[in-house]
Amino acid sequence: MSQSPDSDGPDSEELGGPPGWFKDIFPAGPFDGFYHKQGMHALVHVARASSVLVVSFDNLAEAGGRRYDRDAWAAKFISDNGWSHLGIFAEGPTWFREEKLIRHMEMLRDSGFFRRFDKVVLCGTSMGGFGALTFSSLIPGCSVIAFSPQTTLNRKLVPWERRFVKGRRQDWTLPYSDAADQIQGAARIYLVYDPFDQNDRAQVARLRGDNILHLPARGVGHKSALVMRRMKQLKPIMLAAVNGSLTRQSFDEMIEARKEIYLYKKTMTEYLEKRNKPRMAEHLARAFKARRKALKEAETRS
Repeated sequence: MSQSPDSDGPDSEELGGPPGWFKDIFPAGPFDGFYHKQGMHALVHVARASSVLVVSFDNLAEAGGRRYDRDAWAAKFISDNGWSHLGIFAEGPTWFREEKLIRHMEMLRDSGFFRRFDKVVLCGTSMGGFGALTFSSLIPGCSVIAFSPQTTLNRKLVPWERRFVKGRRQDWTLPYSDAADQIQGAARIYLVYDPFDQNDRAQVARLRGDNILHLPARGVGHKSALVMRRMKQLKPIMLAAVNGSLTRQSFDEMIEARKEIYLYKKTMTEYLEKRNKPRMAEHLARAFKARRKALKEAETRS
């Protein structure tokens, strides 16, 4: 799979040739599976093992990509762990609001597709996080890990949401249009978000249930998955979520290094400046610069 430098998925390697899923399921490939294209969406399934199925959803950075070698979000990470995969591609900022896709997902449920697997985990970021949350109701007992997700863009339900103009134009009268109504059957839901981001915090606040584990990551902004990938913690976080071992304490330990990432510094200084705290913003910028300098000096000595 080929990704842009700012892709927020856990796969960062550049691969040539056809996408990984084609290599896996073409006639001489090692696995069974399928590719189904209908309307504005496509689904790719690679059947590796019955123990774990990961269902991943496109995010805005990848949706609508024209490259023939494009793979689903987190595809290589899922492959490297030997899990089965169902990847949901979007033609653009659809927020998965298409009747054809919804009918196909329901068909998979009704045919017993998801029951073939001991564990099913849905994942995604932003738009993909919405997809993971809202389609979780199709798979009782599943787990979800959603990075900076939306719950809906229905203007009547979230009139304060002014982001994602093209997304708000989608058909929000279709089923599965409010994730807050769809998460009750999930066994565990991991929500990763920046509580300093007012919109993300308000979206997440609409989700209620004892099955939710809030994982606030202060200062990562809306690009939470990208920041975690840049500090090489996205894969460990997702692995722990799939295995069911992710806790608030372990998450806090894994994201401590965010303070060394430029996006953290940029997000936090902007946050402080907007709140008329220029001295605190300057102090944070100086501390960031000193930390980066110390790290470079340590790398030189080693």
